Amino acid sequence: MFEYLNGVIKIKKAEYLAVDVNGIGYRVYITLKTYDKVKIGEKKELYIYNVIKEDTFKLVGFLEERERMLFEMLIGISGIGLSLALSIMSTFTIENIREIVLNEDFKTLKRVPKLGEKKSKQIIIDLNNKIKTLNLMSTEEPSGEILNNAIEEELYMALESLGYSKKEIDSLISKEELKDYTTLESAIKGVLKKIQLRR
Repeated sequence: MFEYLNGVIKIKKAEYLAVDVNGIGYRVYITLKTYDKVKIGEKKELYIYNVIKEDTFKLVGFLEERERMLFEMLIGISGIGLSLALSIMSTFTIENIREIVLNEDFKTLKRVPKLGEKKSKQIIIDLNNKIKTLNLMSTEEPSGEILNNAIEEELYMALESLGYSKKEIDSLISKEELKDYTTLESAIKGVLKKIQLRR
């Protein structure tokens, strides 16, 4: 399993890159957005999604971690495979997809080849809540409200995974206090500090 590859681009094709890492060449499948941003001979770090099946093992690479996260969200939707997910991300940027989902604009989404109205609507429904997560990893500055909502959602998920109930989390931090945090990491640290002081 590969988390990321850091190497020199030796071959560049629309479908994939050949990345040389310490003398070993890895074929890494990419989107057209990635294709436009890389050059032969330059060193790049690619976040890897491992496609492992009985008869195949493929590496899919992304320049940003949030791109890989969106890809994982897409292939987790029924009827959306590797090729279709890459086609969607080749056609639209993350910001485009976020706007499409928020505006429920399935007509724009179905411009992707082989993506009809039914699948377009399903993608919008399935990504509606998950898409907020990408705001935390955005290279652009999200609005205060969007950032707070995303931090709150991720904070609750993180603390619930540690065994805390929603009621317990509500007692540890208020919505007003959440507004003081600009990152998920700082919010988690703040809550854990409160927990330690209670003991």
